Amino acid sequence: MLRRSFVGIVVLSLVWTVVAGAQIKEMPKTPVKPLNARIVDINTAPEADIASVGIDRPLAKKIVEGRPYRNKRDLVTRQLLTKEQYDKVKDLIVAKRSPQK
Repeated sequence: MLRRSFVGIVVLSLVWTVVAGAQIKEMPKTPVKPLNARIVDINTAPEADIASVGIDRPLAKKIVEGRPYRNKRDLVTRQLLTKEQYDKVKDLIVAKRSPQK
């Protein structure tokens, strides 16, 4: 009788573990922006600021020379950045348009 109760408790605890585990959702994997990071506008920022977000200096110079950009994705479509490079910096850059005259 004692053995049957023990087996029942073990089975119930295993079932509870499976049920509780099914309730836990995985946290979304979103990139975390460093606390001291600021957003850099690729249409107005100097080369040094563009390089500060993790873009190589020669590439930052090409970005400055290629202005203006309609949106930050232009860096990939104009083949200045690879998709992987873009994914690393996309949350740190913007491409604001200058006001229309």
